[in-house]
Amino acid sequence: MAQPEQVTSAAQSGPYDWIGTSVPKVDALDKALGITQYVGDMQMPGMLHARIRWSGVPHAVIRGIDTSDAEKVPGVRAVLTAGDIPGVNRYGLAVQDQRVLADDKVRSAADPVALVAAETEQAAEEAINKIKLDLEPLRPVLSIEDALDPTAPAIHEGGNLFARTTVRKGDLDQGVRESDVIVETTYRTHLMDHMAMETESSLAYIDPTGVLTIITSTQYPYRDRRQIAPALNLSMNKVRVVQAPIGGGFGRKDDITSEIHAGLLALKTQRPVRLIYTRQDSLIANTKRHPMLLKFRTGARSDGRLTFVDADIYGDTGAYLSLGAFVIKKAGIHACGPYDVPNIRVDTHTLYTNNLSSGAMRGFGVLQAAVAHESQMDQLAHRLGISPIDIRLINTLKPGLPTGTGQVMDEGCGIEATVLRIKEYMESQDLRFARS
Repeated sequence: MAQPEQVTSAAQSGPYDWIGTSVPKVDALDKALGITQYVGDMQMPGMLHARIRWSGVPHAVIRGIDTSDAEKVPGVRAVLTAGDIPGVNRYGLAVQDQRVLADDKVRSAADPVALVAAETEQAAEEAINKIKLDLEPLRPVLSIEDALDPTAPAIHEGGNLFARTTVRKGDLDQGVRESDVIVETTYRTHLMDHMAMETESSLAYIDPTGVLTIITSTQYPYRDRRQIAPALNLSMNKVRVVQAPIGGGFGRKDDITSEIHAGLLALKTQRPVRLIYTRQDSLIANTKRHPMLLKFRTGARSDGRLTFVDADIYGDTGAYLSLGAFVIKKAGIHACGPYDVPNIRVDTHTLYTNNLSSGAMRGFGVLQAAVAHESQMDQLAHRLGISPIDIRLINTLKPGLPTGTGQVMDEGCGIEATVLRIKEYMESQDLRFARS
């Protein structure tokens, strides 16, 4: 078998000598052999099994929660609602807009309203299904257009527009005047789930010193602890979060998932409690990639040189913010892509809806922006009769040029070399762009 071509450069000397080589994955063998222990593999003596009852509706006032039948299921050791939370019924990464258990109203179909701990998973499941909810439906806000409607109900105090950010560079009117061709298009990107192989999970217990220990599939144990302790009315030194091996995260395990709920049940029962999301739980309850509405107007001269970008980006962060404002702001920062654009106006809008919440996912807002700015480049190339490769080479950011936010690019700017390599490959394979 032919060996892969080794790429050599000055950057490979010293600490960079691993570039272009195959780097061994130190934990690959244990994972391949099934030796690695995930939370779902862990057992403790006396361990209870937990389940969550989700609201199942996007927007409603909670009139009542009847847990009496659930409490009678054999093997059930605890059934908890918002009134059982010993601390502050709020948490969240950027702002504390999430409830540990829904209290006044439901803001998403993924709102947890009750918890069950039982001797078996089957008993916990049976009990969850016997909880009766009395919900008064409210008008749901289910789209970006709904969120922008001034008559729509406010999901949180302060309204449905959480944040607006701007990027400004140059003189937009001048850029329009200098344009020989202008492309104006609206794009939509959809909600997307990370679909990690391992669903979210936690195993909580009280250790012999009285410290609540939570072994969990998380990306940020210390940030988790800062959200767990206040909800459970514990001091920070009474909560220990242990990061278990993670069977895939990709940003979704930035947020609190099962940690507070497992800890709450362990405190209530004084027994170890393991909470593992089913695949359905995981698909409903956890953050997604943000759906966005992107309105773009882009201009260029007849030689292919970009003249301006004028854009509005609307991001649906769902019922809770998570890291939404930062993701959507990042989409605005990268709205022009890796291209030198002299005149820029970009506004971003972070909007609450009653949809499933969105948060961090690989790319963090940049990929949604790329759908728009790369499509714009292709349309400009078509209108001008220029190769899509060449129009990009004409406009790539190069060392010494500033981005839309004023950051001057340095030797880390590799877009030109990347596009040139693509062009070289296409020419070597006699690949041509059709003119139709």
